[in-house]
Amino acid sequence: MSSIIKTAEDRLSAVAQSITGGLTGSEYSFLAFDDLPKVEGMPQGSIWGFYDKDGKKDESGAVNLLTPSVVLAASREISTGERIQLDWPLHNVQFPGFSRKEFHQKKINFRDFSEFCAMDDEVYINTQAGSQWDSLKHFAHQASGTYYNGLTHEEAGKTDTNGTHNWCEKGGIVGRGVLCDWLRWYEEKNGKAPSPVSRHEIPIEEIEETLKWQGTSLRQGDILMIRSGYVRWHNNADEAERKSGTRDNSVAIGVQANEATIRWLYDQHLAALVGDTVAFEAWPPKFEEGWCLHEWLLVHWGTPIGEMWDLESLSERCHAMGRHTFFMTSAPLHVKGGIGSPPGAIAIF
Repeated sequence: MSSIIKTAEDRLSAVAQSITGGLTGSEYSFLAFDDLPKVEGMPQGSIWGFYDKDGKKDESGAVNLLTPSVVLAASREISTGERIQLDWPLHNVQFPGFSRKEFHQKKINFRDFSEFCAMDDEVYINTQAGSQWDSLKHFAHQASGTYYNGLTHEEAGKTDTNGTHNWCEKGGIVGRGVLCDWLRWYEEKNGKAPSPVSRHEIPIEEIEETLKWQGTSLRQGDILMIRSGYVRWHNNADEAERKSGTRDNSVAIGVQANEATIRWLYDQHLAALVGDTVAFEAWPPKFEEGWCLHEWLLVHWGTPIGEMWDLESLSERCHAMGRHTFFMTSAPLHVKGGIGSPPGAIAIF
């Protein structure tokens, strides 16, 4: 660590960071889950303060793991120049859940009020109604009403703290993407997959087995994407099925939330987690068990969650190429204090 300490302020910051870890070369050094110092009012495993610097509370969370050297290493994934957009079209979710308003576009004809032959448009989006990033002020620790790094619910409504602009000011969410094609693994091994609009829990052991089956290993700072089949279901469903499975019932497939999952995810030290389903984790969560992934990822670790990303074309390309890693770039909306955002995500091979 001494090689990166340049000033007296850096030395003071290094002392503070040594409590929980610090930056060594291109990687951060983390203590074991059980050795992390206790954060008052939070369960064992919270890392509040880990990314703080120069006495200032961090607002970017695990995106800090995307250091220049990590991004540079990720760029070496580019070999063919092929690109795949990972956002669903903004209008795609016909019946957004949780009483969210659907997408609307208004086309403006300049000829209606001027001599110019030109067009503008205005769009309305609920940032949680389609492909999205959850910011670090989207979902709180429910028992305390507290967000990442101690932001209270009252403060969240009055300040820009923990907004998506922090990621934009770091240059976006850019690094090595890894597809965990659980759906393809499951169907090759077991036949028909579970319904994506059931509360099917994907155990972390199956995530590990899928990665092994693919021949894929993870590195610190990776952006892990898990394909469960929700987008494929929605693409093929009729209007009645979509309404029943999205607006009328808030139930969806996702990663199982339990202690084994939390400990495994902590040990990977990922920059972000992405799914093609409604909430990444099986929804609704079982808050009484204490392992809600939204709380652990967004609140305790500051890890962005991507939801309802379109991983279908990505799956086909990865399968054809026999590789599941790629360069990934995402430019969230640069909104001061933004709570959610379409990802603007592209996989590059």
